[in-house]
Amino acid sequence: MENDFVKIDLHIHTPASSCYKGEKDDNEYLKILRKAKSQNLKIISLTDHNSIEGYKSILKIKERLITEKDSLSSITDSEQANVRLKQVDSDLEIFDNILILPGVEFEVSNGIHLLVIFSIHTPVDQISSFLKEGGYTPENYGVEEPTLISNWDIFTLFEKSKNYDCIVIDAHTDSNKGILNTIPQGKTRANCFRSPQLSAVCYKSEEQKVKLQHILTTSKDYYRSITLAFLKFSDAHISDDVGLISTWIKLEDLSFESLKNALTNPSELISTEEPSVTKILDDLIKLPNSFGIIDITKESKAYIMKYISALSNSESGYILLGVTDKKVKVGIPVENLGNKDSLKPILDELIDCFRSVEPSFEMSVNLYELQNNRVIFSFHIRKSSSIVYIRENGNAYSLKENSLSLLRPSDIEFMVENRVLSDIQSRVEKRMQSVENDCQLIKNMFTSLPIIRFFDKNSRKARFKPTIDNCISLPSEDIVKLKKSVYNGRSRGNLFYYREKHSPRLPDAYLRYSLPLFTSRNIKSSSIFHETVYIVPGGGVFYSNRNYPFFSEYHTQIIKLHKRSIISGYNLKFIACFIKSSFLIWYLINVYDDVDIFSPDIFNNVRLPIINIKNPTTIDLVDTINSCFDKILEHEHNFLVGLRKINSTEIPEYAVEHNKKIDPLAYKIDRSIYDLIGLSAEEISTIEDSLRLNKIYIPEY
Repeated sequence: MENDFVKIDLHIHTPASSCYKGEKDDNEYLKILRKAKSQNLKIISLTDHNSIEGYKSILKIKERLITEKDSLSSITDSEQANVRLKQVDSDLEIFDNILILPGVEFEVSNGIHLLVIFSIHTPVDQISSFLKEGGYTPENYGVEEPTLISNWDIFTLFEKSKNYDCIVIDAHTDSNKGILNTIPQGKTRANCFRSPQLSAVCYKSEEQKVKLQHILTTSKDYYRSITLAFLKFSDAHISDDVGLISTWIKLEDLSFESLKNALTNPSELISTEEPSVTKILDDLIKLPNSFGIIDITKESKAYIMKYISALSNSESGYILLGVTDKKVKVGIPVENLGNKDSLKPILDELIDCFRSVEPSFEMSVNLYELQNNRVIFSFHIRKSSSIVYIRENGNAYSLKENSLSLLRPSDIEFMVENRVLSDIQSRVEKRMQSVENDCQLIKNMFTSLPIIRFFDKNSRKARFKPTIDNCISLPSEDIVKLKKSVYNGRSRGNLFYYREKHSPRLPDAYLRYSLPLFTSRNIKSSSIFHETVYIVPGGGVFYSNRNYPFFSEYHTQIIKLHKRSIISGYNLKFIACFIKSSFLIWYLINVYDDVDIFSPDIFNNVRLPIINIKNPTTIDLVDTINSCFDKILEHEHNFLVGLRKINSTEIPEYAVEHNKKIDPLAYKIDRSIYDLIGLSAEEISTIEDSLRLNKIYIPEY
């Protein structure tokens, strides 16, 4: 059991926090990692105040170490170089052995501090956008008590966090920065703790923990369908403190997903003390909603089915097989624990119990080994959204005063009504948030009308003369290969393939201008040098200096623009940039309530800014757009070439670094288009605020 648990510390500050007590240099970051290694930590999260800069520095340091290793490896006759190489290898080994998660300690508008810990696959730029939307910009990064007040209260943060693969934790629940001690007792505090977006709370006082646990288990206002996890972390502000206070957690593997799953079953999988079989079992047995079944018999199987129904219909809880009804650990004898087949007869009987209830659901089981070849099985049963009953007789059960109770028809009717009301309340709250967002959009729309009128007056119809290209046919074996291929394609190929509709900015490759290419040996016609802009259903826009055939399983046609397709005075690179620009996306949303330029109603009415070729400023802006576009194409080509040389675990970091190069160029294109149209800073702010409300990504410098 001890070997199954790993030690974690998800609240660590770096020199990027102004209150950090150590040195403010790169070596200090390495000292943090070395301390984590010495403390045998397996997962850490860098959580600076309202900032992701510390995590970004760690990524840069890793990149620098890899470069330094490559350089030192070529020096074989220097003792000093060999010594340094050993240290570099040791530091790089930490990155391989410890899962380092990006996180922030986010202060909401009333002063509560929340740890928002993101998946390692979340691009850093998205986290920066999360902070910016919440009200934090670089001048406020790392400040524990910023001069500004966040745009978000705690409920808004809960709602916004749903858009990310992340974990939200109350950083100091029993201090003046936490929910328990900051929000007075009442509905507001109850709604904070009952929110499913809150996965855990950090605490210091065991007395306060007991107090909060009592409230959570006895008050209907605080009811949660998933148990709240209680954690302890160091909140280290210097490297020496890293891991001194930590939590142990049982994981299926060293991954963010496994961490999230473990937080949903804290009674078994989380411990703030050194874990052991005895401690975990004793804690489980003490729970009021755990029930012992001494062995598998015909009579006991009937009880197991009743408890499955009762726990599903009332509270989450545990069935402990090998524990008496008086909660005494006796265990079930197993002849050969080393042989998995020896457990099969018991598991088959238990699976039969789960298959005997409706509706069916997955079960979570843990095995605890005792002495003398005896085991205890623990089954974690979660509350169901439906009434769970025994298939054979149609009986449904619940728990009343911790005892089994057969549900009467009136009881079932009452439970269904309560669940419907709870569902309605949840929907109403979500709708209120949506209405608030809509009101802001309407307010923004009124300030948008003068900008739209100004552009309409100072622009011209594009009057594109497109080529409509039909999907080619491919043999089934080629289609199977395409489905298994890398989504972004390759740097070279003879076929443009896409799966489904593309928006102008894709969620995972939002600034991709290059055409994703694939290879098929069965294509007879080859590509030719012919500068082409590709427009696909959904509004996605791509560019290539060649004209390629295309294949899609779901769409029969795409639009292609060639040089002869556009009005004199414009080039295809400018057209591609303008169609994907923040301005045109905003314009389409406000005028057509859609961004799908593939739609005939939109495509036939696209307008282009008037370009005055006699105005040097205008020509400079167009040249800047074309230059940035060429650099983006070059970076994207290099990205796709480099993608083939790295392993899958390095792809997220590789993509983040790539987007860091792309974002400033895309930002510069956006700004040049704003200037070309002649927009003021206030008008630009109106456009970008509207795009954020519509959840459209905006490139940032």
